Formats: sequence, structure tokens, C-alpha cells
Amino acid sequence: MTVTRPSYEMIEEQDNCFQYREHDAFSDLIRWHYHEEYELHLLVSSRGKSFVGDYVGTFQPGCLILTGPNLPHNWISLSDISTGVRDRVINFTHEFMLSLMALVPEARSMRRMLADARYGIQFTPHISECVEPWFQTLSEQQGLQRFNAFLQIMERLSASGAYTRLSTRQYDDAHDTQTLDRINRVVNYMTEHFTDTCSLEDVAAQIQLSPEVFSRFFHRATGHRFKDFLTRLRVGKACEYLESTDWPVTNICYEVGFRNLSNFNRRFLDVKGMTPTEYRRNIAQRDRRATSHILL
Repeated sequence: MTVTRPSYEMIEEQDNCFQYREHDAFSDLIRWHYHEEYELHLLVSSRGKSFVGDYVGTFQPGCLILTGPNLPHNWISLSDISTGVRDRVINFTHEFMLSLMALVPEARSMRRMLADARYGIQFTPHISECVEPWFQTLSEQQGLQRFNAFLQIMERLSASGAYTRLSTRQYDDAHDTQTLDRINRVVNYMTEHFTDTCSLEDVAAQIQLSPEVFSRFFHRATGHRFKDFLTRLRVGKACEYLESTDWPVTNICYEVGFRNLSNFNRRFLDVKGMTPTEYRRNIAQRDRRATSHILL
């Protein structure tokens, strides 16, 4: 999948407190980028890879993430891609939120959530499901009803506290477009080739650096060692196979780029806190509980 070069995104000023947008999986807005506004991002279709700061993970329909100012992010679809709406996005400024809290003291309860958003935060599926109808309402309304839908979303999210931080560091000053350009090319290459050998030397060559210089550059720019980042990509893909197929763990190991089963099991445990077999068992139990709930 071809992704446009990363850039500083200027979100056009409008006569509104916030901006709402929708787009599909083929939009030019899908790229490794950052901007000064907060972004509340609901993915409603397709599956793929999430990149938020130095975090690498997976997304699926219902994934809801809030990113803070200047935090680089991107979502790359890899499967279940359709031509309909993939993304529902709300952007708003820090200045607006400060003004809101000054006028409405009750809104100060959002401070903790907004502070954590500078690392990127992902909400639980249950909370995402609770606020998704308000995204629809917001898209259909104007004036105070539209503003009320925004407040309903933000109040429910902050009151829940049901989220996890994603990136290990903030990006308060991300205006280094050359670094972002290089990281974008590297991430794109690794996303397309991580099931192959994808050696340090091969990736370093993509931005004309020696392996030694590239290794230091990559760690400084992403907060991850190259090998750890590659492992996270492979483990993320393995999770998809463990959830969606009945392939033996050994087959999945080789399919995602590992060369021996013991190393795969060890790296999977490091990243997910459980073995591949335990992960698949937990997914099966989750699905059975969901089915039982529906039948009840």
C-alpha cells in the first residue's frame, strides 16, 4: 500500500469549536503526520496497523484513539478494505479546551485524559461502542445540538477512564519533517516486508545510512530498537492469524517472519505477556462469552 510522505498537517480554521471529518481507506489524509490539534479518531471499518508515536499495534472496527498535539500517527489498512467510510475524526485545539474549562468548571474533569492524550490513548471496545452513536449524531446535526454531541462524547470518555496509554514518550515538538520523512519511508518498507528477512542492513539502505548510524537514528526517533520494532510488527500480524484462522502456531511462526518456534514463543510472550497458545485460548473464551451474551 502506498502512503504519501509525512507532513505537518494544517487543519483549516472554521467558525466552529471543533472540526469533524469522514474519509475512506483510500484518502490522501492517511499518512504518517502530526498537527497541533487533538484528534479523536474512530475507525469503523477495515483492519490493519496502528502507529502512534513510538507505539505499533493493530486496529479493527470500533478502535477509538485520542492523540494529543504534535503526536505523529497513522493507520494503515491491510485487510477487509472497503470503499465506504473508514474513519470518523474530530479535531479540536488545546486553546479551545482551556477556554471551555475556564467557562465551565465541570469540564476540568477532562484534564487528566487530555494530558494522557499527549502519549496517545486507546479506549476499550465497550466505551467505543457507547460513544459511537454520538459520532453519528454529531455528523448529522448543526449548532448547539452538534456541540452537545461533542460534549456527550468527551464527558463519557473522560468519566470512564477506560483507556491505555500507547506511546512511551510525548512529541511536543515534532516539526522535524526530514526525520518524519525518513521514518515514514522506513515504516512503510518494514510494513511491506516484515514477513521477509527485513534485515537492519536492508532497511538502513532505504534512507542511505550505514547500519550503525541507522540503528542510533531509529532508536532516537521512535524510542524502539530496530529489532524490537520489527518484532512488534510480526507479533501483531501473528495475533491476527491466531484470531482469524485455525492455523497451527508453527505455521503462523514462519508466516510472519520468525525462523524458529522457540524464538517466536519467547518474543510473543515478551510483547503480549502470554504465549501464542494462551492468546488464542483467551480470544476463544472472549468470543464464547460474547456469543452467550447475545443469546441471553
